[in-house]
Amino acid sequence: MEKIKGILFDLGWTLESPASRSWVFTRRFYEYVPRARFEAMDPNVIRAAEAKAHRPLSEHHYTETLEEENQKFIGFYSSLNKTLSLGLSEEAIEDIAYDHTYNFANYVLFPDTLSTLKTLKEHGYRIGVLSDTWPSTVPQQKEAGAYKYYDCLTLSFELGVLKPDPRMYEDALAKMKLKPEEILYVDDLEKSLDKAASYGIVCVRSACEHPDLLEGRYPAVTSPGGVIELLKDRNGGVL
Repeated sequence: MEKIKGILFDLGWTLESPASRSWVFTRRFYEYVPRARFEAMDPNVIRAAEAKAHRPLSEHHYTETLEEENQKFIGFYSSLNKTLSLGLSEEAIEDIAYDHTYNFANYVLFPDTLSTLKTLKEHGYRIGVLSDTWPSTVPQQKEAGAYKYYDCLTLSFELGVLKPDPRMYEDALAKMKLKPEEILYVDDLEKSLDKAASYGIVCVRSACEHPDLLEGRYPAVTSPGGVIELLKDRNGGVL
């Protein structure tokens, strides 16, 4: 069994969470669409509208700048507004999209994220990010204090594809400069882990969003710090 030398982290629901409990229905969104009114809608209708609005973001995912990201989310919220008859003005849509892109307070690191990254770095582990995300992620991670711990990043907007596209994993492996079996990958979605496992990467599921749901095909952690405990178990109590 190879010794783990590097950790790949997803971001959402692995190292951080949305302040509003949703990545797109932000606190600013709820200032315009009261949460009680919105949550009274048929959830199936909301999911269908969200999927429709997301489709162009997935099909044309390559994004170079924050302004381009902002424009894409103006389209996203415009689609939601039309499909769900939210009654938002153009100014409100632009404000919600701008806040989604530029307000980094919409995303909150888990309490032990920074201490976990610091400990792993101090013990010589190579740390990477493999995540479906947007250009705003980079300044947001810098402001949160996490970016300085990363050795490499594979971010979907740079490649124009989303997990589990093979190009995401092959890019991460090339940047990590380790054998797959020397890498531990933490993600909240089993479909993302399944693809990583097909390369021989050691996989762990993040249950930070649902800490009561620990059963699954992969070992689960309920906080970033759980990775340290898993490594100690694997290494006979030594990190």
